Amino acid sequence: MPRDLDQLPGRLLLDGGMGTSRIGRGLEVGKQPTEGWNVSRPNEVKAVHEAFIRAGSRAIQTNTFGANRYRLHQFGHGHDVRRFNVEGVMAARAVAGSEVLVIGSLGPTGAIPPPEGDASLLELEYAFAEQAAALADGGVDLLHVETLYHPKEARASVRGCRAGAPDLPVVASMTCSVVGESFRTTMGFPAESMIAAIVEEGANGIGANCTLVPADMLDLVRLLVEKSGLPVFAKPTVAPNGGAPLYPDEFATGVTALFAVGARAVGGCCGAGAADIAAASAGMDSAPTSIPPASTRPYGA
Repeated sequence: MPRDLDQLPGRLLLDGGMGTSRIGRGLEVGKQPTEGWNVSRPNEVKAVHEAFIRAGSRAIQTNTFGANRYRLHQFGHGHDVRRFNVEGVMAARAVAGSEVLVIGSLGPTGAIPPPEGDASLLELEYAFAEQAAALADGGVDLLHVETLYHPKEARASVRGCRAGAPDLPVVASMTCSVVGESFRTTMGFPAESMIAAIVEEGANGIGANCTLVPADMLDLVRLLVEKSGLPVFAKPTVAPNGGAPLYPDEFATGVTALFAVGARAVGGCCGAGAADIAAASAGMDSAPTSIPPASTRPYGA
């Protein structure tokens, strides 16, 4: 796939929350690296991918979100970066066939760059490069770094992916909340600073995931489209702040709206299951008649 992402469908339906789906299958969060299932329970991982594909996903993300050396070291698996990533790609490839894209999923390291923390930027770049290289060797179509909240780590992630997998497109997504009249990451950085970092590093796509439900993500997607000029990926949550989750039809309406305001690829994050993706797929059969109105909040002002 070329770096310009021109071969992406006009409206690409992504999958939902891999972690959420595995919790329902017995995953004990915090007691084991969730990516270890790629080795110990690959059939369960494949079953999750298959459920999303049956629901209508045209792209699935590998079970490798936390498979970087920082995260895996916490469980004593820092030496398993390559194994967990390659096996994760194999599980996805086994069920994707030729019509479904396989996206290599990378998450934040959890380490904080200076001045807020003391993480070495070069070491962060190396961690992303190491994971990206393994995902590329496994055979992914593109890379998607998600849930970024610090502009310096965003830079390190794109640089690392470029170094480890120079031939693959890279999409970088931030996670933001609505704070007053702006969007800010969990560390308080404005969305504009994240956009600038991702664009300046030459990412091929940009996005937002987690934290916000579809309706609350509309203006953020508008901002990403306007400020970046890149293909936008959107993966909203279905249950904000631990509240009651959206019904599948509510989620589906939100997915259609996100496409209408300019997102190129839309799926679900935390809490989004196969039923939500199926509803979104059905809703895509009828294009929206109008673009949802912009919020009165002056985001980005």
